[in-house]
Amino acid sequence: MILTLLQNGEYEAARVKSLQELQTNQDNAELNYYAAWAHDALGKEDAAIPFYEKALQIGLPESDRKEAYIGLGSTYRITGAPEKAAILFQTALQEFPQNKALQTFSIMTKYSLGLEKEALEEALILLTETTENTDILGYKKAIQFYAQDLDVTFH
Repeated sequence: MILTLLQNGEYEAARVKSLQELQTNQDNAELNYYAAWAHDALGKEDAAIPFYEKALQIGLPESDRKEAYIGLGSTYRITGAPEKAAILFQTALQEFPQNKALQTFSIMTKYSLGLEKEALEEALILLTETTENTDILGYKKAIQFYAQDLDVTFH
């Protein structure tokens, strides 16, 4: 029921329902995740954080865990804790190394940490690995080569 509310964009109803159910079932990872999702979607990022953290601590199924990592990491980043986001995304990417969404949010976090060059290099590699654009793919090897060190010049 709460999942349906969330999927239908009924975030306030989902928030209220998840909080009600958490009163009698505090250690339910899924309910904590739903509460986090609802709070996050309503722009209540600070309130979402403890629910995300608890859901991940208790343990979520793989698909929800990926989403919770993205939600929590993104929320850390936009609430001024990019260091926490970086650590979380590092953990998440060890578990899900091929997940392109996690890689993308990790890149944004690197940018927030002032690692613009590293972020751009990783973004270019990700672009060449995921695009279907033939113009870009025609230069894939060159882009990947130059992305390894954007400051290098040849004379």
